Amino acid sequence: MSEPRKRRSTGRVTLAEVAKLAGVGTMTVSRALRTPDQVSDKLREQIQRAVDELGYIPNKAAGALASGQSYSVAVLLPSLKEKACTDFMSSFQLQMNKKGYQLLLGYTNYSSDQEEELLQTLIASSPAAIVLFGSEHSDKTLQILQSARVPVMEIAELNADSTYLNVGVDHGEIGKVMTDFLIEHDFKNIGFIGARGNHSILRKQLRGWQNGMLKGYLPPDHFYTTHDGPSLEFGAEGVAKLLLREQNLDAIICSHEEIAIGAMFECQRRAIKLPDELTIVCLDGSQLCEKCHPPLTAIHINYEKMGIEAAEQLISAINNQEEIFKSTNIGFTLRRA
Repeated sequence: MSEPRKRRSTGRVTLAEVAKLAGVGTMTVSRALRTPDQVSDKLREQIQRAVDELGYIPNKAAGALASGQSYSVAVLLPSLKEKACTDFMSSFQLQMNKKGYQLLLGYTNYSSDQEEELLQTLIASSPAAIVLFGSEHSDKTLQILQSARVPVMEIAELNADSTYLNVGVDHGEIGKVMTDFLIEHDFKNIGFIGARGNHSILRKQLRGWQNGMLKGYLPPDHFYTTHDGPSLEFGAEGVAKLLLREQNLDAIICSHEEIAIGAMFECQRRAIKLPDELTIVCLDGSQLCEKCHPPLTAIHINYEKMGIEAAEQLISAINNQEEIFKSTNIGFTLRRA
């Protein structure tokens, strides 16, 4: 008679071993690791000491399989260095981690094809929810999202008509508010330089600028855009191109901070006095705008607040297991130099 085969040990520390060392039950350890806010501080510290001493690593995949609940969230970002993405991620990840969720990050480089491929790959890991940048997606992406049957959130770009959770700002309003501000301060020949021309955010900013110019009975003729990302070089190039077309420009709106600073460098190289002869402003600034010489008037968007709001809504949607369609405008501020 053959002996029964023994189950091969993985060599990993088990939950039971942690429980034994901590002097508690396995359910208590599991609860402390999954939902630490439901365990007392003293007990949580006691369990954490046992975890650290044994080097225990929770098996998230096994836990999700056993409970039917995933503790991972798929996040697809178009950039790993642009401020809108990096500032959002820092606060969003912190809030999600506090609730026991880990992020599966995908980088799309503003490519709809890449977004489709990454989404298919990440969904294979059965995430609890999906987060996408912007509100413009291909038909295939929308089909994948529908079949995933998990909460979906769009961030950065406000879309009141979205069929998903949506947390962002109205970029069309941003473009118009900045244009109105310049016109109110007697600027008449206002140009526009923008990057990511194939993305809906820039198209909305450009439309806001055009609407503001037409409202002020001014021609929205002088703009220069690219499908590429923002850069100092493009800012310098944009100023050169616009001034070649129209030497009487008195202000230029830039979609990104890098573009605005590059435009300033080019003006200084040409000995154009800022802001007396030409004023440069931007639609997505940071503290760097205030440190420039001369300082830059800029729209400021609180991406940290966006991350916190997005995390709170997403966790609520995951826990409720219901389809929630809600659009949240976090707003923006115009800081005058």
